[in-house]
Parts: sequence; structure tokens; C-alpha cells
Amino acid sequence: MLEDEKVLTFSNGVAGTARPEAGWRRCLVELHRAVVREVLSCSAGGTGIVNAKGDAVKSFDLAANDAAIRRLEKTGPPLIVESEESARRKLGLGKPEARVVLDPVDGSDNRSRGLPLSAFSCAVLPVDAPLHPKHVEAAIVGPIEQKESWLALKGQGAWLGNKEITTSDVTKIAQALISVELNHYGPSHALARLMASAGGVRSYGCCSRALAFVASGAADAHVDIRRRLTAESYLAGAMLVLEAGGCVVGLDGAPLPAADGLTDRVGLIAAANQQLCERILDCLIDDDANQPGVCPDNGRSSGGRNGDPSSGQF
Repeated sequence: MLEDEKVLTFSNGVAGTARPEAGWRRCLVELHRAVVREVLSCSAGGTGIVNAKGDAVKSFDLAANDAAIRRLEKTGPPLIVESEESARRKLGLGKPEARVVLDPVDGSDNRSRGLPLSAFSCAVLPVDAPLHPKHVEAAIVGPIEQKESWLALKGQGAWLGNKEITTSDVTKIAQALISVELNHYGPSHALARLMASAGGVRSYGCCSRALAFVASGAADAHVDIRRRLTAESYLAGAMLVLEAGGCVVGLDGAPLPAADGLTDRVGLIAAANQQLCERILDCLIDDDANQPGVCPDNGRSSGGRNGDPSSGQF
């Protein structure tokens, strides 16, 4: 269970808690609720606006973003806010105390089609910290269609609602349920081989939800080798995975690179544990990956991995 929170007052008189990350727990839950209320009352129509990544912005994207900003303005300490749907901005007076990274509605296309796979994704970092999951102090992935959310606090664990969650103990690809992102991407030979080898495959079209499923043990791994992911979509979910006991790496097996901004793009692999992660990497970056068949589950470790799993050429 989470530690009891002791109430204090921020400098502007807004009630907070004695531990900054615990205070963020309450704020993030309220943010999720505010965004859900706004999205559910808004249309799925287009706005004619294109965001910095080149994606079409829908009416509920803007409504969710505005709702989150309004709620953050009431939080207390001054903040830097970076969102997929608006320019970087400072809230409050004085020196910013935190950096908040938002994807107001991750999985907008799903939401616009009536598919129940979208989420509010938010990560809180020290104001000058690089955009990397290991620097996230608090994070939430809140489904748009339900009140209960996934939440993590640095060094304290991760929860679905009030229930503490951990990743699964599945270590073999043949037993693993693996989500794979395929939007705007035709699978390489290596990825197709991984999919054929897995115990089950899903594709959600919502990175934050896919990572939350890994964190809670509903899925065993998430693979996105398209090199299209931007930080607002994965920071919160990746932090959930790490706090729940899993691992998150780049496509070469090295630590995920830090992003300079919300237009930097990466690929990633998130897995329930290191052993499963290494087996997925071995399958994706294998000299014989262009050949038919299934991935070996022998657990060998490819110490010096070479190649690009997104290309299918090694």
C-alpha cells in the first residue's frame, strides 16, 4: 500500500503533501478525472490544426489539453508544461519546480473511431532533467473510458487503482503475450518471425496503454521498432514498467536514449523481465532473422548486437 500522506501547504496556499511525489499522486489522479470529463463531453471532429509532429489534432485533443492545463494551474508550485498539443509553457510565478510532460489523449485515432483504447498519459520530472523514464518522479496512464488509472511513484512501485502491480514472470517468447505497434509500418522479416514465435500477439495503437499492460502483467512485452515514438507517449508508461519490475531498452539493447524534445523519435522494447527482453532482442537482431521459422527460446545473450531490427537487414 502507498504510504500515508501528510498534508502541508504550498507557497500559494494550495493543499499538497509532505512528500512531493505523493502530492503528485493526488494531482495526477485529479488531472485524469478532469481530462476524462472533458473528452467524454466533446466531439471527435477535426480542428484543421496539425501539431508539431505533423499529426491532425481532433477537438477532444484540444479540449483534453485545455482541461489538463487548467487543472495544473491550480496545483500550486510553478511548472514547465510540455504537451503534444501545445507549445512549451510556464505556469505560475517564480522558478519552476517541476517539468510535466503530457499526451492529453494517447491513441486519438482509436478514440475517434469509438475504440476503447486511448489514455491520458502524464509524466513529472525535475525541471532540468532529460526526457528519460529513469528521471520521471511520478507518472500516470489513465484510460479515457474508465476512472481507474495506472500510477507510479519513483522508488515506491506502481499501482492500478489502489492495487500494487508487478510484471509477469514469463521468460520465454513461446509463452509470452507480446504487443507490437504496426501503425504506418509493414513488419520486417525479423519482427514477423517474433510475432510468429510468440504465445500471442496484440496491437493496440496506444503506446501508453500497451506499456501499462506490461507493467500490470496483462501482457509480457511491448515492441515498437518503427522509430516513430515521441516522449509524451512513452515516458509515463515506461516508468510504470520500470517501477513494476520490468525493463525498457532501445532497439540495440542499450539503455533508451534521452529525448531532447517532443519531436525526437525512438523505438523501444519493454519486457516483464531481463531474460524475456534478451530473448526478444536475440530474435529481432539475429543473423538468420531473414529466414523463416521461429525464434529460439534458448536464452542466449547477444553481448555484441549489430543491425537494425526495423530494416529486416542484418
